[in-house]
Amino acid sequence: MSSLRRFLPDTQSEAWGYVCGCVLALGASLSFATARAGVLAGLTPGDLILMRFGVSGIVLLPFWIGSGLPALAGIGWRKGLILTLLAGPAFALMQLGGYAFAPLAHGAVIHPASVTIISTGIAAWLLKERLSGAHLAGASLVIGGIVLISWQGLHAHSGANSWIGDLLFFLSAIIWAGFTVLVRHWRLHAIRAIAVVSFLSIWIVVPCYLAWYGIGHVRALPLGPLAVQAVVQGFVQGVLAISAYSQAIRVLGVSRAVLFPAMVPAVSVGIGIPIVGEIPNTVQIVGLLLVTVGLLNAIGVFQRRKAIPVAR
Repeated sequence: MSSLRRFLPDTQSEAWGYVCGCVLALGASLSFATARAGVLAGLTPGDLILMRFGVSGIVLLPFWIGSGLPALAGIGWRKGLILTLLAGPAFALMQLGGYAFAPLAHGAVIHPASVTIISTGIAAWLLKERLSGAHLAGASLVIGGIVLISWQGLHAHSGANSWIGDLLFFLSAIIWAGFTVLVRHWRLHAIRAIAVVSFLSIWIVVPCYLAWYGIGHVRALPLGPLAVQAVVQGFVQGVLAISAYSQAIRVLGVSRAVLFPAMVPAVSVGIGIPIVGEIPNTVQIVGLLLVTVGLLNAIGVFQRRKAIPVAR
């Protein structure tokens, strides 16, 4: 139990919040890339979802049990079921299932950009979070950078049914924005919240998976790609990235934390260089710079530098 608590310290440090946001961006980028690769390797969206919640549920089970079974780790059944509805199997099915219809570039752009816009609006309206001029200017630069990074990929020929994947990515962003706001509103412990979501999701995913696919499908799965999905979807995304994101929300607030998902297209381009040899073109490089500058401006890096007095 203590090791799990040390895994994600419950601190209110802004620096820790920024670290957690970066962990989310890296984990989500890896998740998007491996999800698309898994589908191309013959895995189904159901296989990916099983790996997501099966692994994360088992990894976080000791923490969940130690925090209290009857009251769902202190969160309560009402809140736990609501969070599972938003961040559980339905969300994963939309986010990962979209790759059965649309290419990686679509999911890596539509979902994080939509989360940034929708969550920022909800935070300003419902949670009354104040949006400074620097924040709005930074968010505008981030969105502009995303457009430049993804312009070629979004307009490339990707099949007549790619709109289905795009719609799934957008719907997943809407319900994820709801999860984002509620975690902040209820001020929930990061690992405790995702442990409850993961464990409750197992009871939904496993029976539905076996009923739909059957045991024969499980035995025929390629072990190599499945193991990769177990590590990336189950642990990196299902435990590490989402828990870090929940902590970033608590520390930084929704309006600042949701800028980190907007880093995903930029990080995905960077990851694509060593993994698949995709070199960004000039337009994408400009987009990367805009995203970086916009994020730094939104979290107040440049303002803090201006506030430092000059020694005379």
